[in-house]
Parts: sequence; structure tokens; C-alpha cells
Amino acid sequence: MLSDSTRSAPVSILPPQLAAIDPDEAIRRHWSRANRALIAKMISELAYEQVLVPETGHEGWWLEVKTVSSDARSTSAESRACGRWHFQAETNLWGQLLIEVDSLCGPKDISEIPEAAEFLLALAPGMGMNDAQLAEHLEDLYNTLHGDCYLIEVHQRLNADDAIRLFEPQRQAVLDGHPKFLFNKGRRGWGVQSLERYAPEYGHPFQVDWLMVRRRRLKSSRMAIDADELLESVLDDDQRRLLLAARDGKCAVLGEKADAYALMPVHPWQWARMLSMLHVGDIGRGDMAWLGAFGDHFVAQQSLRTLTNASRPGRYDLKLPITIMNTSSYRGIPGQYMLAGPAASGWLQARAADDEEFQRAGLEILAEPASAVVEHDQYGRLDEAPYRFRELCGVIWREGLAPRINEGEHALLMSELMQCDASGRAWLAAYIEASNLEAEQWLSRMFEATLIPMYHLICRFGVIIIAHGQNLTLILRDGVPHRLALKDFQGDLRLVDEDFPEAHDLPRELVEVTVRLGPEKLIHDLQTGHFVTLLRFVAPLAIQAGVSETRFYQLCAKALGDYMARHDEMQPRFDLFSLFKPRILRLGLNRSKFLHANDHSAARMLPDMDHLIDNPLYHCLSDDDPLRRHGETALSRQGA
Repeated sequence: MLSDSTRSAPVSILPPQLAAIDPDEAIRRHWSRANRALIAKMISELAYEQVLVPETGHEGWWLEVKTVSSDARSTSAESRACGRWHFQAETNLWGQLLIEVDSLCGPKDISEIPEAAEFLLALAPGMGMNDAQLAEHLEDLYNTLHGDCYLIEVHQRLNADDAIRLFEPQRQAVLDGHPKFLFNKGRRGWGVQSLERYAPEYGHPFQVDWLMVRRRRLKSSRMAIDADELLESVLDDDQRRLLLAARDGKCAVLGEKADAYALMPVHPWQWARMLSMLHVGDIGRGDMAWLGAFGDHFVAQQSLRTLTNASRPGRYDLKLPITIMNTSSYRGIPGQYMLAGPAASGWLQARAADDEEFQRAGLEILAEPASAVVEHDQYGRLDEAPYRFRELCGVIWREGLAPRINEGEHALLMSELMQCDASGRAWLAAYIEASNLEAEQWLSRMFEATLIPMYHLICRFGVIIIAHGQNLTLILRDGVPHRLALKDFQGDLRLVDEDFPEAHDLPRELVEVTVRLGPEKLIHDLQTGHFVTLLRFVAPLAIQAGVSETRFYQLCAKALGDYMARHDEMQPRFDLFSLFKPRILRLGLNRSKFLHANDHSAARMLPDMDHLIDNPLYHCLSDDDPLRRHGETALSRQGA
């Protein structure tokens, strides 16, 4: 499906039955279903975060949504969502309600389910949201429903067994997004035209824009790679000649020499909406000039900022800031993290090559060979200005995955394992069935390939990558989990605040910008980033393959136990970073987002972590299991 031509691009990389979907028709057809599903998700996640407190009885579950009569917003529209909501649900090992969407019934005095927007209005006073905050989150809600309606139609036309046979960029395009975020397609700042051109679910390839930037205005960082190689990775010979001709022509107009400028790709939306206006001073001084759209065509990954080469698969990906609000933050990229990326990925690649455990696992690190940042003259000096104004212009080149995939291998983003088709069939079940392997064997191989390298990175080196499903790629061999590819290190790296000899060679530029945390908080990043964000949603789907949720975590525990048994010499580190403590901190993302002033804040939102919950990895084990005792011992040693 991906074109080999750089002169023209397919209208969409998606199969014809998906490329032909009419977004407006999808909204009309699926509006009621999308609202019902979103309300069920709101109840489930907000109850998990202890914002809502549903009750249960012999007839099932219910939630009482009370009217705050003293509030001026208590209009008749809001009152339609107030009252008692009934639904059927099961509770998973995390204490999360898995709600049967079709069982959801609104207050008894109405015949239809109210819209999700009305439900949010009814909840807002009890969550402490003011009108300004509520208005912003309503925008995210509406945008999410717009995308959800479209994807409901996609999954009605694409069953799980066919989905897993698509190319990796096609599969990314049809994923529903982070299930933990209520409004996971907010994309605040994009209208319909921008969505259809740049959002991954539409699968439309586009060219990036190019700037020439005076070299003294540019900060850059590189591995052993030169500028010509970077250009060749995204421009064929003809397109490169056109770009250089455009640069030379602009230099002639400005009376400048070409070697005074560097060439830099930017996202077309970012140039049109942000850079062309906010960097008008650079344009006026001749420090920056727009050259036009050139080179290969790209499609957006799930993260929106990262673009995959659709013209020549396997060439470098580009990661470009776009100042839109999505999920929990504006999607710029802090300059200090961009500049540290080459050093971080180079160090990780070296460890993957020389550490025996990483060699055993076949760990792949997708390096970031180069990055560049243009800081804004004025915004860059305003430490307390909203952070989005300090993350406007930059680029990261990242190795593509395709050259790392061998004959008989198949790469899948870990977030695919949370996806279901319209009938409810999980892609996970389809992957397991296609492997001809027993489900327990498949899952055990998955844990060995993914969890063990991440845990080893923490225990051996005191380094963690927050692994949330979009930066982890599982590589199958003949359908069986085989190895892991890690990517995306900007701001998702953490270091332990203790002296680990194995980490003495960490690059200075990485250490200077990376947060250091105590062992308890560092391991919590793995528990929340991987277990809560990913495995919490994957485990219930394994039931379709005949593996209970309890058994799922027992297999996970066994993989960890086998790894620990191979490394007796690391026992003190395992005590320091125990995954088997009886209780862990709960992560509250949506609650924090509702109350955080993203438009005015100088820093990104931090999640709430103020409640302890039972740890499934501990409670799935028998009382006499050594791993259970290990968790209890680690707890007592740390005095937690």
C-alpha cells in the first residue's frame, strides 16, 4: 500500500474500503453509540481514579449523579444527565469497572441516553471545574467524539483477523488511542481540514515544509552523521535539487551566502499556524525563510508528531513539534530533550550491544542520529510563560523500523494489543490464533521479550523509559513474540538518584537534563507507565484466548522470577526495585487534567498519585510463593 514514488503520493495509505469512509456520514450513523461508549469510559476511568463512587447491588451497578442546585449551570440540559445511572460491569484486578456498554441506562425519567457533553456538565461541579476549564474539556470531548465516530465505522469494515495483516503504518492509523485518557483525540487547534490532512486515522500522506535558518540561530546535536545524509534520507535527488535551488534563490534575494544557513523540515501546520507568525522577527531579520514543501511524503503515527516515510519506507522518521493540545499536553517538544536525544539513544544502543541480557533478548534501540532546535528570542527568556511558547521549532531524525525487520518477522505497536474490532474481538486474540501457539506460551514469550529488557534496564543501570504502548514495538517471528524495539526518549527517560557504577558512562548532556528519582518512584514509573497504562487493558482481552486475568499476571510474574533467578548477583537491586509489593500508588491522569491550566501553565501536567491500590502482580500469587515473600521483604526493608 505504500508508494515508492516521491513525486506523487497515494490519496490514502489505507485499504479502499476504509479510504472511502465519509466522516460526516460516520458521525450521523454512530453518534449515539460513540456517546454511550464515552460515558461508560468516563464512569470506568473516573471510578478507577476515585473521582466517582459507583455502588453495586443484586440488580447490578449504579452511579448517582447529583444536581448541584446552587450552581448557575444547573440547567434543564444538565438535569437530563442527573439522577441514577444503571449498568452491568465486572471488576478487574485493578479495581477498575469493565462496563458492558450496551447495558448502560440513564436516569429513569428519560428514554434515551443523554449525550456525553451533558454528562460532563453534570459531573463538573463535583470535580471542582470552573466554567473556563469545563469549556476547554468540552472542546476535547467533542473532538474525541468526532474521531470515535469515524473509527467505529472503520472497525465495522475491518475485522481483527484482517487488521493484523495490514502494514504497520496502516495498523497505527486505525487504533482507537490511549484508553486511559477520556478525551484521547482532543487535538485542540485542528479543524476538520487539518484532521483529514494530518490525523493518522485518515492515512493521508503529505510533504513537510522546509525552512532555511541562519546557523547562529540553530542549536543541533548529531551522532556520526552528516547533513547530506540527513537530507538524502527524506529527499530523492530531484527533490533535493529543487530544494537547494529554492534556497539559493532565496539567498540571492536576501544577498546572503548559502552556507550561512541550515535546512530544516517543519510540520506544514506548525509553519502555517505558529512559526510564520511567532517567528516573524526571524523572518524580518533574514534569519529564517520558508522555502516550500519538498521531498518524500509522510504519514502521522499515533503520537501525531512523529511521521513515517510513506514514499520510501525504512528511511528516517521525523519528529516535529505541533502546538496542539492532545491527551494531556501541548505537543511541542522541549528543546533540551531534543538535543539530548542523539546522546541518549547512542548510549542505549551501546548497552543493547554489550549487555548479555539485552543480547539474549535481541533488544533493538531506534536511534535518533540528529536533532536541531530554534529557540524563540523572547519566549525563550520567559521561564514562567506557558510552556507551549517555548517548544515551537525543532526536528528529530529517528531510525525507521523497517530495516530492522527480518524475513518472517512482523512488527506491532504494543498499543495494538488493546484494540478490538466492532464485534468485540481483540486483535490480541487474532495474533495469538495466527501464531498456532498456545495462548499461555504466546503471552509468556511476550513478557520475556518486552517486560524483562525494561526491568533489566532499571535494575542494572538505574535507567527507565516510561513504556506506555506507543514507544514499544513487539517484533514477532513466525507469529511468536521474539524481541522488542524501543524508541522516543524525549522526556520519557528517568535516572535513579543513587550511584550505579554501570551508569557512570552516561553522557553528560543526557544527565544534565534528565530527572533523577528515588528507587520507589522510579519503579513506580514502570508500574504506572506499563502495567497501569498498557497491561491493565490487555489482560481482560486475554480471556478471549482462554487466559484468565489472574493467570495473565501469574505468567508475567513467572517471567520476572525466571529473570531474577538468572541474576542472583543483582538481588540487592531487585529489593530496591521490587515489582511485587502488596500495594502500589494509583495514578490519576484525568482528574489532574481537568484541573490543570494547560493554556497558562509554565509546565506540563503532573498526575495525582495519592491513593494506594492492590498490586495484581502480588495478589495473583499463592501465599507461599517466593516472589510474594520477596515483595513483603522489600516493603519491610524500605519501611514503606
